[in-house]
Amino acid sequence: MIPKPHYGKIVKRNYLLVSVYNEDTNKDGFINQKDLRRFYMFNSNGERQNQVVPENYSVFKSEYDADNDFMFVFARLDKNANGQIEDNEPINIFWVDLKDPTKTGQQY
Repeated sequence: MIPKPHYGKIVKRNYLLVSVYNEDTNKDGFINQKDLRRFYMFNSNGERQNQVVPENYSVFKSEYDADNDFMFVFARLDKNANGQIEDNEPINIFWVDLKDPTKTGQQY
């Protein structure tokens, strides 16, 4: 059984979760919102630890599950590998256990 979080209590984390556009994935000469959006975990020293969502996906939203202290990350698969996302490409959901962010996976 997972205990319920104490609402209103200060939560301290020793890591950062960051969503970024960091590569010209569509090869148009610019890094912008037309490229794939990545999702990484960094330690408190600013060193990248892992990529939460695989590189061939583009993150478009996340939701926090306060009862379980999980984050669900929604991303589209770049199925045709053109470095940009189309509305008809499949959506998958990934998760991160915020109590131990080394525990991640694909929900759907």
